[in-house]
Amino acid sequence: MTDQTLDASSSNQFRSGFCAIVGLPNVGKSTLLNSLVGERLSIVTHKAQTTRRRLVGIYSDDSHQAVFIDTPGLLEPRYLLQEAMQVEAKQAVTDADVLTYVMDAGFAPSVDHARAFETPPFLPALLCINKADRCEPREIKALQSEFGSRGSWAEVLVSTATAGRGTTELREAILSRLPHGPPLYPGDELATAPVRFFAAEFIRETCFEELDEEVPYSVAVEVEQFLEDREPVLIAALLHVERNSQKGIVIGRSGRMIRTIGERSRQKIENFIGRPVYLDLRVKVLPNWRRRRGRLKLLGYHLPAKRG
Repeated sequence: MTDQTLDASSSNQFRSGFCAIVGLPNVGKSTLLNSLVGERLSIVTHKAQTTRRRLVGIYSDDSHQAVFIDTPGLLEPRYLLQEAMQVEAKQAVTDADVLTYVMDAGFAPSVDHARAFETPPFLPALLCINKADRCEPREIKALQSEFGSRGSWAEVLVSTATAGRGTTELREAILSRLPHGPPLYPGDELATAPVRFFAAEFIRETCFEELDEEVPYSVAVEVEQFLEDREPVLIAALLHVERNSQKGIVIGRSGRMIRTIGERSRQKIENFIGRPVYLDLRVKVLPNWRRRRGRLKLLGYHLPAKRG
């Protein structure tokens, strides 16, 4: 971080804080976070509900530091893993200084959800009308007019995050609403999670890209070994699935699928850390892990309190 940044923070001109990014699944929250930070941190696939935990990305300039929190999509949970995902999303809002609600302009349920969404009274709330390229300009203007007249949104902005359009304006709107305060993290940090977390996420992203239908939703990735003090970096990861039939699909005939997942995941990790990687993947059946409290805890999920 520059001397100018330190001067700004010491004279109470520096702004810093947390911005929670919320919305329904698959509205573009992760793509938006990557664009706001300027780095590919959050995994992005065409399938919904791929974000399971809060992911923190950091943007710093000479007078601001925004800590963006990408959250799991808001939904009615059907099993315990999804309940844990909702805990992550709600906690992010509780911790935030600014809220950004992301709406998919071309998806009617997302628009309806935004209409019913109650903005927290204690937070400046921005509405981001994302995927604007899916609608006619007149439709976008109508949405801007409708939501802008409600009074519950501090500002209504438009973006197409996949093309990087509108994200600069959104970032500026967020930065201007952060509270005054010193930087929360060193200026050269982009994320708070360790590299092994991102390695697991890149492997999980590749599973969503390569596996069909419901199988990738049953995959949890656990990094068992991460050795950085050698060349290549050694990463050993365990892919947990719920059934033997899923294990067979993930491994594939003669091991072809697991090799493909390994090769493509390794390339992503190498691009991320800038070093060669040796990636060893194994597959293990952990029956019904998405619905079993003990197994979710073992995999590091924060769970809602037991009812009753």
